[in-house]
Amino acid sequence: MLTLSLTVIYDNINRSGHSSVVERLVANEKVEGSTPFARSKNIILNIITNLFQKYITNKDIRNFKNNFLYYILFRIVRKFIVKDLIVQIYNFKVFASNKKNKTSNALLRKCHFDDQAELKILKKISDKKKIYFLDCGSNYGFYSLFVANENLSNKVIAIEASKTTVEELNKNINLNSQKNIKIYNNALSDIDDKKLLFNQSDNDWESSLVHKNFKVIKQEEVLTKKIDTITGEISDLEQYNLIIKLDIEGNEFKALAGAFMTIEKYSPIIIIEFSKFIFNEKNSRIFLNQFLDKFNYEIFNTKLNKINESDIYDLIDQLDIKHDTIGNYFLVKENSDNYKYFTDG
Repeated sequence: MLTLSLTVIYDNINRSGHSSVVERLVANEKVEGSTPFARSKNIILNIITNLFQKYITNKDIRNFKNNFLYYILFRIVRKFIVKDLIVQIYNFKVFASNKKNKTSNALLRKCHFDDQAELKILKKISDKKKIYFLDCGSNYGFYSLFVANENLSNKVIAIEASKTTVEELNKNINLNSQKNIKIYNNALSDIDDKKLLFNQSDNDWESSLVHKNFKVIKQEEVLTKKIDTITGEISDLEQYNLIIKLDIEGNEFKALAGAFMTIEKYSPIIIIEFSKFIFNEKNSRIFLNQFLDKFNYEIFNTKLNKINESDIYDLIDQLDIKHDTIGNYFLVKENSDNYKYFTDG
């Protein structure tokens, strides 16, 4: 059991080679900006952070789910954690942010990753045949790392428009010494190499190419790329089960429009987040209807129930002002090899 008491903190300070906090402060007195109070505070915050890191090290964070002691402890120390923590989940690790405006923070708060139905399907397919996974809107890389480590024969392309988030993604890939993930810092669209402005939000899950329904902290230039162009560079794609995940804050249909050749040739499973930002676009409902008809695709929800497009529109129309999305859905080609994963029970 971890006890973050003053006794433990002071014991750690004393074991650091200084007989007192004052001696440590004196030793660093010439550091610019250093004051006794600031140095003391930094020492204590780093000790608290390191102790909590030690508490969760080499333990799957899911083991703490519904653990009353963990949640009490985390509520006490969360404001004093001064750096990202290394969290183990499944058979990989990620840097989980101590900041609430980062998606990875949910791993520390919930001890869980929400998209269980999606992960279950990915695992089920990976157990049968190796996967080539296009993680479009990869954020810090949870999906990418899950697929890449589910079977080391799987391959992943992680596509993320935000330069800041790509840096975090790279850290997680390096943390796992991952060799089967390739990163593209691009915005997906129906045309290649077009320079567009990407709207960066303080909350990393909101940033978008197509809307500004948040406080924009900066805009950065990003080049577009088509999925067809990405898959066209893969020489052995026929040997894999291609799966595309789309979570790109309203630009999903533009990405699909740039993937028609890929969809025609490989009939991939598509995991897509439906949001009001998609359907705010003119002709978006016509696009979805025509897409499903053209490629003979059907929609399944995360309970693996088949639904039709009118059900999607009804759910979108029922969204209130506080909610932007109705969650993830599967697009699956009827009677394809993948169809059995959704209809065999």
